[in-house]
Amino acid sequence: MTEDWGRQSDTKPLLSYAQEKGVDFPPVPINAPVCVMTNADSPGPIRPPDSDHSLRKRLDGDHDHPPHEHYVAYARRWYILAVFSLLFVLQAAAWNTWGPIADTTEVVLRWTQADLDLCINWGPITYVVTGFVFSYILKVKGLRFAVLCSALLFLFGMGFRCIPVGINNIKWTANVGQVFVGVSAPILQAAPTQLSAVWFPPHQRTTSTAIASTAGYLGLAGSFLIGPNIVTDVPKSVTADNITAESRTQHFNEIMNLLYIECGLAAALVIAALLYFPDRPPTPPSVSAGEQRESFLSGAISLLRNAQFWIPALAYSVSTGLYAGWSTQLDSIFDKSLGVKQDTVGWIGFIGNLAAVAGGLIFARLVDFLGGRMKLILLVMMIGSVGSCVWCVLLSMQYVAFNLPSLYISCIIIGFFVNASIPIYFEVTVEGMYPVSEGTITMIMTWLNNAVVLVFLLLPQIKGIGVTWMNWVFLGSVVFCVPLLLMYKERYKRLNLDTKDE
Repeated sequence: MTEDWGRQSDTKPLLSYAQEKGVDFPPVPINAPVCVMTNADSPGPIRPPDSDHSLRKRLDGDHDHPPHEHYVAYARRWYILAVFSLLFVLQAAAWNTWGPIADTTEVVLRWTQADLDLCINWGPITYVVTGFVFSYILKVKGLRFAVLCSALLFLFGMGFRCIPVGINNIKWTANVGQVFVGVSAPILQAAPTQLSAVWFPPHQRTTSTAIASTAGYLGLAGSFLIGPNIVTDVPKSVTADNITAESRTQHFNEIMNLLYIECGLAAALVIAALLYFPDRPPTPPSVSAGEQRESFLSGAISLLRNAQFWIPALAYSVSTGLYAGWSTQLDSIFDKSLGVKQDTVGWIGFIGNLAAVAGGLIFARLVDFLGGRMKLILLVMMIGSVGSCVWCVLLSMQYVAFNLPSLYISCIIIGFFVNASIPIYFEVTVEGMYPVSEGTITMIMTWLNNAVVLVFLLLPQIKGIGVTWMNWVFLGSVVFCVPLLLMYKERYKRLNLDTKDE
């Protein structure tokens, strides 16, 4: 069809149809707007803005959608998802920098366990303090501004850790750096659902959310490999009191090399985001992507008043939050009860985090394939979590005969089910709470999650409390989720809007 598509010979069938319906069809100018692209990445067929099908729907009285709307899934969405996910991978790895090299750090830098715990705790502390501020920024300023702000804060924290202040003062630069690394987390943890809604079509949204939200676990898994391979262990006979100056300097340089490498990778990713990370595509990928969301304040208030928000939000925050806290204490739990050492716990954590990434992708693709059924899938995952957690607790408390393969399998299955549920919890809540902004919903959920983690990690500071209680509290959390989910009324407001004409 050429540019003079408005000639009578081209539009006669439509005019006839209009006359049959009794509609006074206005004349179409010769030089009317010509076409829209049907493919975002390559030239496609040219057609008038109103196709025969859409015009007939208007004449028939169907005004549900704008007359000429069509939706585009741009190939560049995968670049946006990759940059965002890689930022989250590196942020999670940076947050866990000190855990995998704790033994060397205690000897070389003469840190205490409390010093190491503080570096880890800056993550949930800063999230609880700044989470709602970043939720407002995400809603008001949009995805690009929020992500770039988070990325620059992250890079500043990484750079601050690299300031050459010497072996005796690195504790201060490390803590300040960890604060900024923690401040960068709210957007990276809470924005995956908004990124998916803005850039991805309905049949890919849950998968996109899974990739972005489980990227952090890939970073945690990587930190268990990268750190110990750059920073070598000190011999067991060496302590902070008898280490030689030469050996101390060598290990300190290895620690600084690790920080330099992480900072360099962060700089590369931030540059990639600055070069290209648009707020949204030119044409939305779905009906709901182009719809206006509720304001930040009205949306937050409606969430807090809605019991159907609190059911999945509590199930998510309690189960995944307590799991996050419990998994950081596995070294203490298994060492005291089973004599399992740090290197073994590190491998359990590494494989468990990889299992979480795999599980998230598998279940997310299943949700996209089925077009829903999230409540049923979550129930299956929580029941699987209960069974594997019971097995792990019985092994840990030595109520059943202990063997190392069983401990590996039970912990990996827990990670597979519990952490893989995160994107499903996000998406099912977003679907039910539409048209509240996706970013606002996920930010409040992740804020609750971090608050649970913070309380759980502060309790061990009480003298004489021990660690045995952690097993029972975590088991209770996954059991608690099953009746909660049974009470949840599953609704797909956003998906139904997007698929009503299919």
